Parts: sequence; C-alpha cells; structure tokens
Amino acid sequence: MKKIILVSSTVFITLLTAMLLNYGAKHSDFFSLSGFGVVVLVLGINFMKFKLWGTIYRHYQLSESYPLVALFFPLIYLVAIVSNEAEFDFLKIMGILLILAGIRCVGNG
Repeated sequence: MKKIILVSSTVFITLLTAMLLNYGAKHSDFFSLSGFGVVVLVLGINFMKFKLWGTIYRHYQLSESYPLVALFFPLIYLVAIVSNEAEFDFLKIMGILLILAGIRCVGNG
C-alpha cells in the first residue's frame, strides 16, 4: 500500500508540473520574471520528485513500481477535458481503458 501511495504522489507531482507549465506558457513570456519563476518552480518540484523516486527505487523493485506511472496519461486527459482543452474522443477513451487494463494486469502479475 505504501508503494502505491509513493508512486501515486509522483504521478500527481508530474500532473502538477504539467499544469504549471501549461499555465506559464499561456500567461507569461518565458523571458519575463514570472515565466522564469514558473520554470524555477517546476525544476524545484521535479527535483523533489527525483528524490522521492530514489526512495521508491531503494525500497521497491522497478518492475513493480514504475508501471503505475502510466496513471499520468488518463489524469492529464481528464485535466484537459475539465479545462476545456480537449473533448471526449472515443479512441482516446479506448486508449485510456487500455492503459488502465495494462496497469491492472501488471498489478496482478
């Protein structure tokens, strides 16, 4: 259970950084102070995620923990739909279902 919580936190951190970068790209120029601040913030958050992955790899096998990272793709699609940046698409939904089925298979493997 602890493994799932740790890996899920890295997925949510990745989701957060993607949303921050998306916000920064829409609302500030990269060469402005706010654009630079977003990049520095994202780098700091990703450094924390890097340290968290180091902890995960020390305690759990990569083959057990890494497949859970694929949860990022359904979540980022959900965020895109909620923020009106994407529409429901049958093939994308089928792809998400395949990702979730794959995670389930690996989890039972």
